[in-house]
Amino acid sequence: MPHELSTDRWSQHERQARWAEAISSTYFPLSLKFDGDQPFDGHLQVWDTPSSPVSLSRLRSSTLGYSRSKVQAGEDREAFYLVTVPRCTDVHFEQDGRQLSCAPGGFIVERGDAPYRFHYAAQNDLWVLKLPERALKGHLRGPERYTRYCFDAERGLGRLFVEQLALCASHFDACPPSAHHLLLEQTLSVLLLALQQDERVLNSESSSLSALHLQRVEQFVAQNLGDPNLSPQSIANACGLSLRYLHKLFAATPYTLGEWVRQQRLEAVHRQLRDPHCHLSIGELAYHWGFNDQAQFTRAFRQRFGCTAREVRGVHAH
Repeated sequence: MPHELSTDRWSQHERQARWAEAISSTYFPLSLKFDGDQPFDGHLQVWDTPSSPVSLSRLRSSTLGYSRSKVQAGEDREAFYLVTVPRCTDVHFEQDGRQLSCAPGGFIVERGDAPYRFHYAAQNDLWVLKLPERALKGHLRGPERYTRYCFDAERGLGRLFVEQLALCASHFDACPPSAHHLLLEQTLSVLLLALQQDERVLNSESSSLSALHLQRVEQFVAQNLGDPNLSPQSIANACGLSLRYLHKLFAATPYTLGEWVRQQRLEAVHRQLRDPHCHLSIGELAYHWGFNDQAQFTRAFRQRFGCTAREVRGVHAH
């Protein structure tokens, strides 16, 4: 059953404080601004599972404004993003000096590690997908760029993503608890496909040609991540690039090519460790995703996630 919360059970004078507490607990600390002239009502449903950092919620409420301060963002132990799908009326979002208005039929991406403002001026009904920044960084270069656009939810992969949200919510209870994280991860996968295909983000690079080269490199690496012989030279050869140009492409990103490939491999191992249906040993998983040196893998995994692979598997074993 989803976690449910409704202001119907509260007296009017306590609704604002208790709703603000519930919102900050569900997403991350936020400051709320209520319409003082109107009584407030709200209803919140949350679908989540301990085996996945991704959660889905449906938020229905009266007129409301949300803001995230620099101090609030700085107190988080891990950075999260929110993907919001309005269903009744427009939402308005401000971050990094940019303003967006998103009507029903679209969706937006909000960074939780930076200040922002978000509001709607009438009763609204929202789908909200919460996901860790690392889930985006493992697949999207420069995920903060995706907060600049309103994405189409009426056709193509954007529509498939929104339909997947509804499917996840409607089938969550019918599935065994061990499959709940798979429903959430599948929803995340469709979101990533929708974002990866958006031409505006691709062309927002200073050089669209460089962006196309990088996209080709990323696709090749994703398809060959388990190959222990994957190297900068083999990547350059497969993508028709010089080795020098390949390294230059990654000079403008937060990671070198080698660091980025290692991060993709660690994320792949981490995903499978959280799957209770995966019966490969930790050593077999490391080897499957291209790690030949077990000691090196162990050090890199702890440095990336702050715990051992055995500890991750132990948490998600049941």
